[in-house]
Amino acid sequence: MTAATQAAEGIASPREQAARLLVTARRTGTLVERLPVELLPANLDDGFAIQQEVSRQLGRQIGAWKCALPQPGKVIAAPIYDADIHRGDVCRMSGSAGVAVRAEPELACLLNSDLPPRREVYGEAEVLDALGDTHLALELLGCRYAHPEKLTFPELMADGLFNAGLVLGPRVNLFDGATPADLPVEFDLGLTRVGDEAVTLTGRHPDQGVLAPIVWLANFLRARGLGLYAGQAVITGSYAGVLELPVGCELLIRFGELGTLPIIFLS
Repeated sequence: MTAATQAAEGIASPREQAARLLVTARRTGTLVERLPVELLPANLDDGFAIQQEVSRQLGRQIGAWKCALPQPGKVIAAPIYDADIHRGDVCRMSGSAGVAVRAEPELACLLNSDLPPRREVYGEAEVLDALGDTHLALELLGCRYAHPEKLTFPELMADGLFNAGLVLGPRVNLFDGATPADLPVEFDLGLTRVGDEAVTLTGRHPDQGVLAPIVWLANFLRARGLGLYAGQAVITGSYAGVLELPVGCELLIRFGELGTLPIIFLS
């Protein structure tokens, strides 16, 4: 049966069925082992298409995107929904009682103007001109699969590549006239639980800077009839891998000389 025939007869396509399972997992908090074999994405394009169908079925506004420069067999692009973006120094997490929060320290670049879909490729200067403030950020990690380590990358792509939310912290203190292209590639990352000694980590951007991944994302989306829009944030990779952060403790996360993000996670 063709996709057109399925649609005409009101039968959900494999893509819609796969997305429905992942949407149910998001809404109920019930993990799935993996998608049924007949619904598995065959490649990265299939995985991204299911991911977009998840967004359509959820009906949530996209407030941010996560991305990175592509690697062999991997494409990093996934939405973060506006309802999952936390602003301020208190972040309430459902289902986190007694469990550490998994998060990645990142820098979030906000868009001042749209980069809509079009035929022409976006250049670095155009993307840079569309960017506004940069903020300290934490990407919150989660997954709808019970054992993601056993799955293929297209399956992870279908689920949004561990997208669970974003903490948008203070604006970065850049010198006058600086742009996201001037953000440092390396800095010391300090993690302090109030009342304890600080832990210092070496922070390094995985793609040697935030601008190139955003240019790539703008063109990746453009080629698929999608865009980036004013008010959205883009994060481009962790400066120190995954952090296991305690619940119920006042934390101070220092991004070198760029500033400090205060946060407390509550269940």
